[in-house]
Formats: sequence, structure tokens, C-alpha cells
Amino acid sequence: MAIRVLIVDDSAFMRQVILQMLQEDPEISIIGTARDGLDALAKIEAYQPDVITLDVDMPNMNGLECLAKIMERFPRPVIMVSSLTIEGAEPTIKAMELGAVDFITKPSINESHLLEAIKDELIQKVKVAASVKISQLKKVTAPFFGLGAEGQKEENAIANPHQLEILAIGSSTGGPRALYYLLPQFPKNFPLGIIIAQHMPKDFTGVFAKRLNSLCRLEVVEAKNGDRLEPGLALVAPAGSQTRVTRAADGLRVIVSEEPKLLYKPSVDYLFKSVAETCKEKSLSVILTGMGSDGAVGMKQLRDLGGRTVAESEESSVVFGMPRVAIEMGAAEYVESLPRIFDRIMQIVTT
Repeated sequence: MAIRVLIVDDSAFMRQVILQMLQEDPEISIIGTARDGLDALAKIEAYQPDVITLDVDMPNMNGLECLAKIMERFPRPVIMVSSLTIEGAEPTIKAMELGAVDFITKPSINESHLLEAIKDELIQKVKVAASVKISQLKKVTAPFFGLGAEGQKEENAIANPHQLEILAIGSSTGGPRALYYLLPQFPKNFPLGIIIAQHMPKDFTGVFAKRLNSLCRLEVVEAKNGDRLEPGLALVAPAGSQTRVTRAADGLRVIVSEEPKLLYKPSVDYLFKSVAETCKEKSLSVILTGMGSDGAVGMKQLRDLGGRTVAESEESSVVFGMPRVAIEMGAAEYVESLPRIFDRIMQIVTT
């Protein structure tokens, strides 16, 4: 049965462009279009689409307001359609927190010749979204969210008997949701530096890091070339570049560069392989939800060297792609649902 899609955009031109792109795939059926959030809510109730593409910036009711109501009244997979700008990044990152499955960035109307380049990505994301479990779309909040009473329990040093040096995390589709849940649980005095590779467009990771920083007791920043990995600090690999870990005289540092030219920027595999070369058995790596297989090969290298490894289970993954491949390759020492991952990390580090 074809995937039934509702297209929501205030631009008649963009509605037509997205419709034409998706209609090229026989597995996708366009059941309607809507011009704003209010129109969308009425048509969702009437047509019951399987997947919705939702513009961020619209009159009457914008994409974020509409998304919140969709998740409250008719929860189903939503792909946000965002402008490829820093201004477009902030509401798009917020949409991931509210329950959107994924997003796609569109060129400006003056760059319409570039629209064809996003067609394959959009079709693929619609198909992935259609397979997502509705139960995984709800907004998540970490058990120890924010700077509450738990923050008072951070006086004593945390034991690290194996002298682990780094926690490396890789994620893709559904990753922002998972990281919003996971990172706020870490105490400020967590003894390892953290490096995160999340698949995102260029300029979006800086906004994402700022949002995480506002939720966490850890300091979270977008990585810059030469930054040092330190306890209590989480670095987010910048999109559009590759990030690797190297050892300097004063500890571990990150190198951010334009090379190599790989499919994903940042590449989880490239990051994990550098951790394998640099830290070997003194590493802990985690693969969270994501489409494809990025990170599995790098995690297998880490485990073969004695590094500790954790993959998210199918039970909690928005998209069970990257973790599934890692598990099938024998790269995962532990397989845990998202609510259990923090406890597993602390057990590995402290015992």
C-alpha cells in the first residue's frame, strides 16, 4: 500500500515542487496539500495521512504551533521543511524536540535550480518516516532534567577505575530526540570528555549545541579545531566538516577539517576510527538511533581493541538502522533501550 502524504507549505510553488518530487516514486501517494497550519489540522483529521511534510515558516499558524497540535491530537510522523539558514535552524531544532521525525532543508526560491538535488533525500526520508513507531514520536524529558535538586549531588569525584578517556556518541535520524533525553542526565563532574557526531546540515549543529547546553549540567558547545576534550564538557562535531580525535601533549584534542570527502559530514565512522587509533581500550562509544550504517565499522574497531561499546535497542530507536548494523557486526558489547543507556554508561565508567 502506498504511503499517504500531506504536504503543508504556504508557498504554492513549494507545494507543487514537493508534490512533483514525491509523485515520482510509485510507493508514495499525495492525498492533499495545505497552505498553513490551520488548513493542515483540518485536512489531517479528514484524510488521515501516514506522513506529513510541514513547512516551518507559515502565516496564521506556523509549523511549530501546528506540530505541537499534531502530536497532541493526531500523532504521526512529520518531516519539517526548513530554510537552509541559521534563522531556519532554531525552529527546526525545536521541532525535533517536539517530536518531528526528521527535517529537510530547501534552497531559497531564488535558487530553485537546486531543488532537484533534495528529491532523493526527501523521498528516502518520507519512506523512513512511514516506518517509525508512533509511540517513539512523543516529546521526551530526561529523568533528571535541568539544574534541579540532583545538581546538589555532584560534590564528590566520580570513580573511573579503568581510566577511560573519552565517551564518543554517534546518531542520525531521531538522534536529537535521544540526545535531549540522554545528555541532561549527566552530572557536571562526569569524568570523561564527550564528543558527539550527529548528522545535520551545516550551521545547524551550532544551534543544536546551544539548545543542549541550555538543558544540561555539562557544558555543551560546537567543536572548533584544536578544542581540548575535558571532563564535564561535551563537544558537538560541526556539520559540513569531519572531526577526529588526536592526542596532544596536554591531552585529547579534536581536529576539524574539510577532508576526507565522505557521504556524512560529520561521519560517525571517521570519528570512531580516530578514537580507536588514539584511545584504544580506554574508550567508551555509543551508537544511538539513525538511518543507514554509519558508525558500525568504527565501533567494531573500538570493540576489537577492547573499547567499551553500547548500541541503542530497537525498542526505543526512532529508526533502527545504525544500531542494528552495529549489533549484527558484533560491535556492541551492550544493547540497551534509551532509558537504560545512561545507567549503563555510569556502570561501565565507575566499576
